[in-house]
Amino acid sequence: VVHAHDWMTLPAGLAAARVAGKPLVFHVHACEYDRSGEHVNERVRDLEQLGLDAADRVVCVSHYTAAVLQRRYRVDPAKIRVVHNALTHKQQVEALHVRRAIEEPIVLFLGRVTFQKGPDYFLEAALRVIRIEKRVKFVMSGSGDMLPVMIERAAKIGLARHVHFTGFLKGEDVERMYAMADIFVMPSVSEPFGLTPLEAMALDTPVILSRQSGVSEILRNALKVDFWDVDDIANKILALLRYPALVEQLTVEGREEIQRLHWERPAGLVRDVYRELVG
Repeated sequence: VVHAHDWMTLPAGLAAARVAGKPLVFHVHACEYDRSGEHVNERVRDLEQLGLDAADRVVCVSHYTAAVLQRRYRVDPAKIRVVHNALTHKQQVEALHVRRAIEEPIVLFLGRVTFQKGPDYFLEAALRVIRIEKRVKFVMSGSGDMLPVMIERAAKIGLARHVHFTGFLKGEDVERMYAMADIFVMPSVSEPFGLTPLEAMALDTPVILSRQSGVSEILRNALKVDFWDVDDIANKILALLRYPALVEQLTVEGREEIQRLHWERPAGLVRDVYRELVG
């Protein structure tokens, strides 16, 4: 079996499958409509369509992604298989809960600062929270084409003192940022899966996430919102700040839920796809 991941590997995957005479599995982690909305790169979209036409099986990371493919592309539903992602578990969670420099509650956005991730909705929700709870600090961690616009927007709407921009983080700095946060928010406009909520929950940080995401299909112990409903996002942030019992419930039950999300199950499902093709 030849297994190609997203459009970047498709030319090689198509060539290898053709030369070897083997079945092709096209694994879709994100499509061009997730990344770019309506302003797609036509070359990338056409390459994705070529892969969907040629593939013997199409593996999607969520039912959300499968629905996007069927709505936006030409694809035989009988080819599609859904295999959710999982999490690589790390030890020494407590060691990451470092003493932080500020006492105020921290609400975190962490990811690419692009249209797909909804950073503008994060700022609009922050504005509504600050009108009620002025002590809260909002942190936007990441880089991307919208970062300069978000910095200007924060200043324009009076959030300069309340929003901190860390830039791109990697390695232990990412884990430390999750552990420092009181709340993690993922307001993605279109998220095929979304590992960041799993990473935050693994470090005992309660999560608010967009219903327009694949990960919302599998998580029970997270608060879910529509990305565009900034009032609801703000209300859920305020609820987590005001009700310690809710935080405790999401943290304890979320920790147990995350511990069950191992890669063995999705690996087994991918193996089943292979077996469908080769017997």
